[in-house]
Amino acid sequence: MRNILNFLVTLLVFWIGNEYFNPYLSITDTKTLLIASLLMFIISLLFSLAMVMSVMLITVGIGCLTTPALMMASIVLTPIKLWLLDKYLYGFEIHGLWTYVILTLVLSLFTVKVKERHD
Repeated sequence: MRNILNFLVTLLVFWIGNEYFNPYLSITDTKTLLIASLLMFIISLLFSLAMVMSVMLITVGIGCLTTPALMMASIVLTPIKLWLLDKYLYGFEIHGLWTYVILTLVLSLFTVKVKERHD
């Protein structure tokens, strides 16, 4: 459920950015909007799996080294994902450095984090 919500949040952020901030973020059509959101979702899902594996390796002693590196990489990963979409996805354009910064902050703020309840 959390993954579906994260996909929908990314879709909504891109759609709002395209509708209301078109000089800074332009997406040509609905197909490109869906592809961009799906690619962001897939990359985020792969990164989440890497984080889970890293945390699981803490018991072995290796995770203590990889977990902080992955946490630092998550700060840099969102702008890189956005840049890759801008560069390689036809119809998806981001204009300006501050647009990358704002999109990164908005996507980070509105990403759904669900804690599991242990009863």
